[in-house]
This record gives sequence, structure tokens and C-alpha cells, in this order.
Amino acid sequence: MQCDINHKVVKKVQKTISRYQLLPSGSRVLVGISGGADSVCLLHILYSLAEEMKLKIYAAHLHHGIRGKEADKDVAFVQNLCQKWQIPLFMQKTDVPMLAQEEKVSLETAGRLARYRFFHQVCEEQKLDVIATAHNQNDQAETMLMRILRGTGIDGLSGIRFQRVDGVVRPLLDVSRSEIEQYCSDMSLKYCLDSTNGENSYTRNRIRNVLIPMLEEQFNPRISETLSRMAQNMAEDGDFLDHYAQRLYRRINHPKPKARPIVLDIASLGMVEPSIKTRLIRIAAKEAMGTDYYLEHRHIEAIKALLDKETGACTELPNGLTVAVRYGWLAFETPQEINKQQAQKECCGEIQYEAETGKIFDFPEYAVTLKMGVPGEKLKKNEMILDYDKIKNFTLTVRNRRRGDRIAVYRDGKTRKLKDFMIDLKIPVWKRGNIPLLCSENSVLAVVGYRIAEPYKIDENSKRGLVISYDTIDAGW
Repeated sequence: MQCDINHKVVKKVQKTISRYQLLPSGSRVLVGISGGADSVCLLHILYSLAEEMKLKIYAAHLHHGIRGKEADKDVAFVQNLCQKWQIPLFMQKTDVPMLAQEEKVSLETAGRLARYRFFHQVCEEQKLDVIATAHNQNDQAETMLMRILRGTGIDGLSGIRFQRVDGVVRPLLDVSRSEIEQYCSDMSLKYCLDSTNGENSYTRNRIRNVLIPMLEEQFNPRISETLSRMAQNMAEDGDFLDHYAQRLYRRINHPKPKARPIVLDIASLGMVEPSIKTRLIRIAAKEAMGTDYYLEHRHIEAIKALLDKETGACTELPNGLTVAVRYGWLAFETPQEINKQQAQKECCGEIQYEAETGKIFDFPEYAVTLKMGVPGEKLKKNEMILDYDKIKNFTLTVRNRRRGDRIAVYRDGKTRKLKDFMIDLKIPVWKRGNIPLLCSENSVLAVVGYRIAEPYKIDENSKRGLVISYDTIDAGW
């Protein structure tokens, strides 16, 4: 049975899809279906509108490994429904209680993780475009109240979004549960009932079964609609602040694109307003760990506390993320980056080549070449030039640093320790041994990528130049 396109619920769904541009024409849509009224309603509406909207509809059902025979009946119901409507169905069974133990999260959270992982896996394998879930207005109200009771800010009060950055959309978010049940009745649609929805041992169930009815009876009979409207208002404000923070982030993030680890300039970060500071920290954490990475309030405060600390101070966060103070930068270091740094620090022994023009000298993070050049010629960004005729000993080497190395940084030829020079440049300790040096006997002529020693710089009398070209290999920051 096709839906009635004049039905109030269908009109609401069409309006939501159009307003938020949830399902572009030609989309291949995966609908998450549990067998409950919400998902049956959504699948029926999208199935009925598919030809008009030029959509291709697919369905996905996850067996959570709980609720025993009841869950098995849900599987059979969904199979029969999709077969009847000729909708391709993808199914999977996951041990959600085991996942909850492994991830150290609640059953509800583990179930949500399992569902979205499964949905995204199907989308990737089948090359689908959008995931549609059946969250409704009552789900929005429950989520809002849960977050208010825990304590939250604008982001939390934004509630469930109509559209997520990972391709998940919620066409029913403006529709109430009672409207959904009425639609199923009007369309003679059968659906499954989850017996655990009546168990008040779960926080969400207590909010649904106890708190919301009390609020409706004693304070506001339209509390779900009110909270849903509040969520939309907060989402608009949050989007504005996010847009502002993203623009600022590009200015205080490390200037090298794709540099790792992700770093923020501490001085700049310390000058912004608290709410924007929080957003900048969240952006950096998500860029380091992925869009699903979430920091709680206590994690944000621990990171903010680092802004007044010295180099070396750090805090460890969930999933192995470490945020550390590194010479004026706040570095967001993933476990992989920390392991790489440690390996480089431990394995960086002596590296030395006899310098010849035209050859490539390989270092852990650099590839260096030398060639003759003309003073005054235009150099590329990854090139530096020194006066070839000022080199007194032409037995040149390209090597990494040694204990006791010094570099002439003053016009009178006075030198300073290379270690102090690198500290002033805020070069991380793990990276210093990987930086190539052009040397003549014990004299450092150039720190590749950073500085030509003062006595070897080009001047108005220079006739021949030696050009150092360097390509970075996953150089980080």
C-alpha cells in the first residue's frame, strides 16, 4: 500500500527533506529499520516517494544479540516486510553486551556504536549515499532532557541534528511519536514492540515513561515540541559559533597544511573567548582523532589548564590522545604519532654523506640535493643558497647533528650551540636529530630548511652559489 501524499505526516517529512536538502534527487538511501513504528513509518514513506524523488531505497537491520526470541521475531518481521516491498535488505548480528564491555560504555551507547558502524559499512561496500534513521520529535525531547540533567552547553542543547557530516539524515525529526503511530494505523502498517521500552532501569526510559508525562501534565502539555524547537534554535546559534571558530582555527593552526601532529598556537588560543576556545579545542581533537571523537567538559578543562604550563606538560585523553605543550604550541598527538616520535628518537643514529652535487641524500624526514647556482636567482620555497666561494674546505658532508655542534649566527662570526638554536626555533626534541646539516669539517654551514650560517651567506660580492634543495617526507610540524 502506497502512502497518502496528502497525509499530514507525509507533508511534514517532505517539508523537512526539502528544507534541509536531506535527500538529493538520485540518492541511494540506506534506511535503518528496527521493525518499530518509527522505522516502519519512515521506510514506508521513502519507499512510496522513491519514484517521485528519484531515490533508490535500501534497508539495514542489526540484531543486537539481546532480547532473545523477541529480537529473532523482529528479524523475521523485517525480512518479510522488505521482501513484500521489494526493498534490498542487509542484516548483521552483533554481540552488543560484549561490545559494551570492550568499549567500557553502556548497553545503549554500545548499541548505537554497533548500528552506525554497520550502517556505514554497508554504505561503503554498496556505494550508497545517505543513511536515514527514524529519530522523531520525542527522541529529540528525551535527548535534550538527558543532556540537561547531565549538564551541557549550546552544542548539547542542539540535540539531534537533522543532518550529520557523515551522511546521516533524520527526516522524521519534526514528527511526534503519536503522529507516527497514527500514520501506521491510517496506512494499516504493522510493527514490532520492544518490551524493554517499558523497563525504567534505563535513564532514557525513565525520562520517556516518568519525567516527560509529569512535565506534560504539570507544566507544559507540548513539552516535546517546545524542546524540539529549542534544539533547533540552539543548533542555529551553535552553527554560527562553529563557523566563526573554523575561520579562526585556520589562523592559529600550524601553517603547514596536513602537518602532524595537529597543533594550535598557545598565545593566540589564550586570547580568544572561552566558548570559542572550547570549540577550537574540539576542532583540533576531531581533526586528530576523527569526526566522532568527543571530549567531555572535564577533558576540555584539563586541556585549557595546559595553556599556562611549560613545555613538556601534557594530559592524556580517551582513546590514547595526548595533548602536550611543545614550545609555544599545543600539540594533539595520536598514539600513532607518539609511537613514531619515540621510534625516531630511539633509532636516529649518525647519518652522514659525502656531499656531491646532483645526488640525493636521504634522511628520515627529508630528501636533500645540492646543485650549483647563481647568486640573486629566484629560489623555490624548498631551496636555500650559500656562497660557494666562502667555503674554505671543500670536503663537504651532509649529516645530522653531533654533540657539541655550533653554528655561527652573528655577523662577527661568533657561534652558539646548535641545541640552543633549535630550542629557540621551537623544534621538537624528537625531530632535531632528523634535520640535515651541510658541514665543512666541524663547521655547520647550513641547517637545512632553517638557516644559512652567517659567514656563508650571499652578499653583493658573491659570484657562485651552492643551492640546497630539500623535500620533506611526512615532516609533521
